[in-house]
Amino acid sequence: MERLRLGVVGVGHLGKEHARILSTLADVELVGVADPHAAQAESVALRCNTRAFPGHPTLLPLVDAAVIAAPTLAHHVVASDFLARGIPVLVEKPLTAEPHQAEELAALAQRRGVVLQVGHIERFNPAFEALQRLPLQPKYISCERCGGFTGRSTDVGAVHDLMIHDLDLILALVGSPVRSVEALGAAVLGGCEDLAQARLTFADGCVADIRASRVHPTAVRRMQVWAPEGFVAADLANRKLTLMQPAAHLRQGRLDSRRLDPSTAASLKAELFGRHLQVREVECTSVGDQLTRELQEFVTCVRTGGRPRVDGAAGRDAVVLAGRVLEAMANHRWNGEIDGPVGPRRLPAPRGVLFTDEAREAA
Repeated sequence: MERLRLGVVGVGHLGKEHARILSTLADVELVGVADPHAAQAESVALRCNTRAFPGHPTLLPLVDAAVIAAPTLAHHVVASDFLARGIPVLVEKPLTAEPHQAEELAALAQRRGVVLQVGHIERFNPAFEALQRLPLQPKYISCERCGGFTGRSTDVGAVHDLMIHDLDLILALVGSPVRSVEALGAAVLGGCEDLAQARLTFADGCVADIRASRVHPTAVRRMQVWAPEGFVAADLANRKLTLMQPAAHLRQGRLDSRRLDPSTAASLKAELFGRHLQVREVECTSVGDQLTRELQEFVTCVRTGGRPRVDGAAGRDAVVLAGRVLEAMANHRWNGEIDGPVGPRRLPAPRGVLFTDEAREAA
């Protein structure tokens, strides 16, 4: 089999990992990496036994496909150049920062008949894959994605950096149009929002609450789903599910907690989890890490013309929904007043400090 010639555009924190993995795939030839930071490009090229280029235009005539891991604000321009030449691309999430740009890329890929895959890597998380296989009708979803400040992706805020993962997962789970969006957020460190909270209401009645923070003291990646079939807690960081479903006698309506004698009520309390509510822990595993599996799917789709699980349309839909979240956030009135503070950068004036650092003051 002839090796597929690939290039990587942007070899920072994540791009260098794309290059590393691609350089190890037997059916791939990593022909080069492009980055305006010459020292970084040379360093990655040396480790991956390939060539370094200052920008993506020099890669265009050399590759059969490309991975774009440049900063988000460059995605539209770079991806457009490859797609216009009929070259398939995997674009790191988010597809773009602006909804109209995402629409343009999705339409261009469809018009040229080439693969456009978006790097929503959580779709390859074995815990989410197992969750998606369950016979669930989601009616309430809660998501949390929090962590400390990394110093990366400062060209976008917490919505495009973190929350967009969960927006994509929820859209994949629910499969119904979003009817309304409420949101608020705060730019704690200045610039873009660092905290974001959103509530989505879907046409099928499902409601989703989503929280994202990049100024959180601990790392959290979890999702909870309530459905007529039961409850699922997904620990995406540790790749495990907790499943809970009503036992057969509850599903058949043969118990009414309002009509229990003291003895039966005591028994219900003691045996709630086990006899009445059945609980199962599921450890979720897969062959290979998520990024490798994502890249392998991209290579397969390029070779076969198949459709990736996160195609341009899915990437566009996540960006469009992120735009609605940001719009709702920008219009949030903190005091409920028309002329009061609005949006993530204009919070109400603080009344004081929550505590004082006595040791620092003494020094």
